[in-house]
Amino acid sequence: MPKEKISLNSIYISDRLQKSLQPVSNSALTAITAPMGYGKTTAVNWYLSRLAKDSQALLIRISIYSQNLSIFWKSVQNAFSFAGLNFLENYDCPEDEASAGFLTEILCYQLEKCENCYIFIDDFHLLKDDRAATFLCRMAGRISENVHLIVASRNHFISDDWIVRLGGRLHRIEIEDLRLNSGELLAYIRRCGTSLTDSQLEQLLKSSEGWFAAVYLNLCSFSKSGELPGKTSDIYQMFSASMLNPLPEDRKEFLSAMGLADEFTEEMAEFITKREDVHQILKMLTRQNAFVTCLNDGQTYRFHHMMKECAFRAFRTLDDSRQAFYYERYGAWYEKHGAYIHALSAYRRNQNFAAILRVVQKDAGILLASLKPEEVLEVLNRCPVSVLKEYPLAILVLMRCMFNWSRRRGTAVYLMPFTLRPTALRLLLFVRHMDLRRFLPPIPIRIRPPAFRRR
Repeated sequence: MPKEKISLNSIYISDRLQKSLQPVSNSALTAITAPMGYGKTTAVNWYLSRLAKDSQALLIRISIYSQNLSIFWKSVQNAFSFAGLNFLENYDCPEDEASAGFLTEILCYQLEKCENCYIFIDDFHLLKDDRAATFLCRMAGRISENVHLIVASRNHFISDDWIVRLGGRLHRIEIEDLRLNSGELLAYIRRCGTSLTDSQLEQLLKSSEGWFAAVYLNLCSFSKSGELPGKTSDIYQMFSASMLNPLPEDRKEFLSAMGLADEFTEEMAEFITKREDVHQILKMLTRQNAFVTCLNDGQTYRFHHMMKECAFRAFRTLDDSRQAFYYERYGAWYEKHGAYIHALSAYRRNQNFAAILRVVQKDAGILLASLKPEEVLEVLNRCPVSVLKEYPLAILVLMRCMFNWSRRRGTAVYLMPFTLRPTALRLLLFVRHMDLRRFLPPIPIRIRPPAFRRR
């Protein structure tokens, strides 16, 4: 049994990793690439916190939560505004090379005025659009020496061509820089206030392969049982056994429900869960759990990806009525605060078609246009006719979005998947029946006749 009290929330940055972080201040772009749980975000936050103490550096942190460009751009605008830079509020998300080039010029001009600026973009792998990586590389090739981009991703996002073009302006930190070796593992264990035998240390190094998350979870299990988990333990099962299962059922349900959110505040958690002790719960979690963190604004909380995954697995074990309750609360919260894409996602999971159409009507096609038309029409394909009749203005919004989608793609509705064509036609029939055509532009919604082959 461990003889000393273990403090697993200790931050440990090895000397080797500290040396790998030093060139960040001399590089236009630093790409940190490693799988989940290797401490990418922890390392960057540690480095930036030291910079904030030693200099007057301007720190801008941007988190990515989905592949939706509109949501990402809103996060960028909010991050710059939080840092006192409001010049991006009047610009839309660039959609082509010309607008991206113009925005690069604006960013370079404005950021050149700062003494030292560090822009940290986390979880870049969630942004699937290759244009975003190209934009960052072009910006890295243009920005002045006082601006430094730091991008953390699970996947490599810089092409070989850009690696050559950026040359010394690019600094890369890879998995081998983040992986713990035997000496670093021993130092971390000692910092946590515990000790292992040589055989246990060898077992832990072999099973974790220097993966920080696996080391942390193994030590959590060791602190409770005095033994390291077996070799066949699944990492998510280990996480659940160490971090979720020991909690009371109400606390476990709280984590399961709030794990659905990318970020949340106490006010949001109180609304979602209808609990009055949210402040005490979050205070306890951030003190005892390294996978629940409070962001720099002191108000917003975030779960680590591993915590989110395990929380979602636990959420799926709840009764259907409880899951429906939380989805409905999420939808209502996001709808109230104008986060219509998130509201649509929550209502969609709950199959609340009336709420979906209500949100579509409120959005007026602004954020809806950023979604894939197949996703929207697939939901409408299951919407009862009686519900559609109650929201004629939502139908107008949808028809206008269909026009924009087909114009953007240079196609007509007949090129949509065959199973979705009846939905598009049904919407058009509603428009004609309700005499709403005068509000719409001409919509190419003809059906291509089937082709016949000659024998």
